[in-house]
Amino acid sequence: MKSEISRREFLARISAAGFGALAVSATKAWGLEAIANPLAAYPDRGWENVYRDLWKYDSKYTFTCAPNDTHNCLLHAYVRDGVITRIGPSMRYGEAKDLAGNGTTHRWDPRVCQKGLALTRRFYGDRRVNQTMVRAGFKRWHDEGFPRGKDGRPDESYFQRARDEWIRMPHAEAAVIVAAALKNIAETYTGEEGMRRLRDQHYDESVIEATRGIGTNVMKFRGGMPLLGVTRVFGMYRFANSMALLDSKIRGVGPDQAVGGKGFDNYSWHTDLPPGHPMVSGQQTVEFDLCSVEHAKTVVVWGMNWITTKMPDAHWLTEARLKGTKIVVIACEYSATATKADDVIVVRPGTTPALALGLANVIIKEKLYDDKYVREWTDMPILVRMDTLKYLKASEVVGGTPAELKQTFIVKTGEKEPPPIQQTTQNVVPEKLRAEWGDYVFFDTARNEAIAVTRDDIGANSKMANALLEGAVEVTLADGSKVKCRPVFDLIKEYAAHFDPKTTEELTWAPAAAVEGLARHIAKEPGTTLFALGMGPNQFFNSDNKDRDTIMLAALTGNVGKIGGNIGSYAGNYRTALFNGCPQYINENPFDIELDPTKPARPKAYWTAESAHYYNHEDHPLKVGNTILTGKTHMPCPTKSLWFANANSILGNVKWHYNQVFNALPRIEMIAVNEWWWSTSCEWADVVFGVDSWAELKHPDMTASVTNPFHNRLSRTPIERIFNTIGDIEVYSLVASKLAELTGDQRFNDYWKFVNENNTDVYLQRILDNSDKYEGLQFQRIARKGPRRHSGP
Repeated sequence: MKSEISRREFLARISAAGFGALAVSATKAWGLEAIANPLAAYPDRGWENVYRDLWKYDSKYTFTCAPNDTHNCLLHAYVRDGVITRIGPSMRYGEAKDLAGNGTTHRWDPRVCQKGLALTRRFYGDRRVNQTMVRAGFKRWHDEGFPRGKDGRPDESYFQRARDEWIRMPHAEAAVIVAAALKNIAETYTGEEGMRRLRDQHYDESVIEATRGIGTNVMKFRGGMPLLGVTRVFGMYRFANSMALLDSKIRGVGPDQAVGGKGFDNYSWHTDLPPGHPMVSGQQTVEFDLCSVEHAKTVVVWGMNWITTKMPDAHWLTEARLKGTKIVVIACEYSATATKADDVIVVRPGTTPALALGLANVIIKEKLYDDKYVREWTDMPILVRMDTLKYLKASEVVGGTPAELKQTFIVKTGEKEPPPIQQTTQNVVPEKLRAEWGDYVFFDTARNEAIAVTRDDIGANSKMANALLEGAVEVTLADGSKVKCRPVFDLIKEYAAHFDPKTTEELTWAPAAAVEGLARHIAKEPGTTLFALGMGPNQFFNSDNKDRDTIMLAALTGNVGKIGGNIGSYAGNYRTALFNGCPQYINENPFDIELDPTKPARPKAYWTAESAHYYNHEDHPLKVGNTILTGKTHMPCPTKSLWFANANSILGNVKWHYNQVFNALPRIEMIAVNEWWWSTSCEWADVVFGVDSWAELKHPDMTASVTNPFHNRLSRTPIERIFNTIGDIEVYSLVASKLAELTGDQRFNDYWKFVNENNTDVYLQRILDNSDKYEGLQFQRIARKGPRRHSGP
């Protein structure tokens, strides 16, 4: 019997059986004709075009996603019929080069996160701010001429925030209202009468005195996370600087006496600032590029959920582990990052300073510390007087004045420090501070004497190879008296001894064996461990100790300042120091405006910084009983107007929200917000300026990040504005133009000249020309070499 039959035989048989019609119809319907070569012919797949059509686009262009984070990703927007249909990675990071022509790697690609891919939902979402809105009661207060009571307060019927209706309004009309309100508020609180009104409103006398009767001091401005837009967000502080023109008009004073507005802080307000970092290092924050982890043998992720909060950079951590790097997570919970770790230590919240001291105790007790690094690079060999618990000064031992320093530039009293672009690799220190510091002393065990040491005597120049680290010594002073001293190391050893493994376990819940094991592992190979700390531990009441203790732990094991061994804190985006030419823009002298685009500005700061923490506590100074702890240099002024951009944290998700909106906000007479996504801050505001999203910016800008080495350009985008919005920087210019009309001072317009001429590049180039990190970089060159708009496939 044949095992196979031909197609012809098969059809003949089923026809005989009565199934012929079915077989013929099925052959035609299902395309079952015999196919000799299936690679040359295949059934019709036209139906798949429906799915392919979803991915078609007419063109694509590049924009920078710059939210309140540390990423800044260059993304492609795919456009079809004028609408952004999807977003994807640009895949261009591997083409980046520095000024010397050095390139990078495509391992930075694809740089994008899930939130970035979903941005179209926000660009076109139902909460998108699609035009400018003014609260009805606030408009009525303006229209009726800003009526006030005897104490200066407006009637509360005008300020039914979060309950009042909104009025849609052209941007220019809203700018008229804001300009008029700023002028009225400044006038109301100027002079003795203005201070009387503040007293009648029961502000603390110290904050009233801080105004000095200058109305612009009660006007607060805030560019939320300003580095995310050097001109559009930092422009808020430029506007504050221009308020000196308003003060000059109101008080009739010249440029020498005029005062600008107040600028609220960001980084420390968000608790992004690790307070121990400036205490120990003098830097705002110490950090390293996250790609460095693959150069380390161990990474300790301390209170940071890297996988969740650093999504575009998550791969560096997972790839480092694949290459053999050990990942240790210290956290209060079992986080997404913990799932990628080799070891996880779950600790009691707020106790990690004790954990750091417990680790240090094991390292010191078992003499596992990096002896050479401790002697060459730390202050641990320096002697401390036991009678005063202060450093022993060289002048106390040998007399004389502080030594001349080669690595430090001393700014003489009365002189100005050179601008950043003219500074060298030397430290810049005021003469008064240099005298206050003086020089220090260590005890040389080989020479059996106390030796003076300066800031120059570090690293290869260190003299402390034979320095005493443990024990006490009696030192004879220049006046013949004797004083008992101990090295810093010895004092640390004594203090850390309180945190033995068992005690550390009781305090932190970290098992004693885990404390001992991690300490020995970190110390085993000095200079090969990276400590990455997050924002969570910054919110501990004792977070300054957390920073000082973790930096000490890093120093004991030689893990400071090395590619594979360092410590860093990652929250927010603070690297403004990269653009240290920003005063060219922020502080341009409004009384001496440079209108020639080829020349630099002549900065003069008229605005002053103020911590938003005081505003968050109803503008009260720090006070215990009748004792005021806030120093005069930090004394706040009452907040009567608040205008901010690019952040919901100052109001919408403010700490102690209930007290803020029910007790603090009623005393504020104007709240204005620049936003493109309707937030809780908008709900509690008086004016909401509808501004462009990142996908539709019409003025270029710049930004950078704390996690990667790239300078990012925010490009002019080719897509038409989705709604009736304008750029943040245009809002400032527009309000300034209305102040020019109110005051008759053309300088308000001149201050934003290059915005009005659509030539914001001038301000950006001035910043670059005066930033030491970007010397020689041309903004237009970035534009020419940067991403282009592409036609569709």
